[in-house]
Amino acid sequence: MFEKLGIVTNIWAEEIENGARFSDLMVEFGENGFKDMEVREGDYLHNSEFGQLIDDLEKVMPSYTDSEFKNICDSVDDSVRTRRDYDSKNTNHHELFDEVAVFARKATGLTLSYAMSHPWLSEPNDSGTDTQQIIIAKKLAYILCPSSARLRLVDLDTEGEIDENTAIANIKRYNSILPEYPMTFAVENARQSASFTLKLAVAGGAKLTYDETNTYRPDGTTLNTPAEFWGSVKMDDLTSVHFKQKTEDGVLSEVGDGFVDFKAIKEYLKSGNYTGDLLLENTATTRSLIDAINSREYLLGC
Repeated sequence: MFEKLGIVTNIWAEEIENGARFSDLMVEFGENGFKDMEVREGDYLHNSEFGQLIDDLEKVMPSYTDSEFKNICDSVDDSVRTRRDYDSKNTNHHELFDEVAVFARKATGLTLSYAMSHPWLSEPNDSGTDTQQIIIAKKLAYILCPSSARLRLVDLDTEGEIDENTAIANIKRYNSILPEYPMTFAVENARQSASFTLKLAVAGGAKLTYDETNTYRPDGTTLNTPAEFWGSVKMDDLTSVHFKQKTEDGVLSEVGDGFVDFKAIKEYLKSGNYTGDLLLENTATTRSLIDAINSREYLLGC
């Protein structure tokens, strides 16, 4: 199971800040067996050459209808799969989409998804702006992997009592946006308990990205016990499981001993015939590949 481990790209934050290229790290990790990659938005990403490409794509999106942009995504993907040069003549931004095609060829054999912070648990201040943010995110998720697109939202801002009806309505609305762009839509447990987040996700028709580390407080107590969560979840409701370790010192740079019982998680996943991906999300260092390989070896030994 853990031999198919993938990664969340924010583990590259330190290296990108030190000048490493996102695409080079992507290729290197792919060559070392980490085939599933969740592109996590953040400052590190915007400071990379790939972040600049994403910014440029966002700027030109209004120049194309939703259908036109989707057709461009599909054409780029088709050129990569058939191993032929991409013809950008049907776009108004030749150099930009040629650059997208170059990146897509480097990502051959990888499955890329997209994730961002978004306050999905609360009522948006501006519904129009909120909708536009989801439209952009869905288009980015789709161009990263048209054949298996996925968008994940994590709410790191909403605190206090949650209006369940508002959160569920948000999920349903986000799900309904751009229906012609097929993709998996997911939310992750963050400040709220995993069992509560699962309840909202299922009610809204979304999948859950589960991170057991997020259920642990600094002193090792939990928002809800892992046994409670695993006793209520159906494997079909999960699309991804994140792996990192936490101790009283915080989240570690390599998976090892700590609060999270990885052997127990493995048994839950195996007994339930889980088919989603498994993604490492260690604390970033300047040696993320070594950290990831060591983490994989530790998990394989569970």
